[in-house]
Amino acid sequence: MKIAKRVAMVLFALGCALLAGFYFYPKEREKPSEPPMPHKVTLNWVKAPRAVSYNVYRRPYLNPSYAKIGSSITTGYEDSTVESAERYCYQVTSLDAKGREGPRSKEICVTVPHR
Repeated sequence: MKIAKRVAMVLFALGCALLAGFYFYPKEREKPSEPPMPHKVTLNWVKAPRAVSYNVYRRPYLNPSYAKIGSSITTGYEDSTVESAERYCYQVTSLDAKGREGPRSKEICVTVPHR
């Protein structure tokens, strides 16, 4: 009987110690969530004859419809509205001095990095 009491007391004490340890154990600090890393896609192309400006079109990879996202008077464009881990396709057109738009360029598709 004495042994059973001692075993019970040891188990009780051990249980209390474990509970106290869990209670006082320092919790891992929560790290502030990192802001999403800004991404951008930079497009560059060769100057078209008689072009005074360019229109840039983009579509999500799985969407067949292009939308005009901007224009440029240089042979480059920076798209900073892309989202992480998404795939986009681009086409560019040239405009002459009278505002006439030329044919669209070949399509180029890119995947934005995940982070």
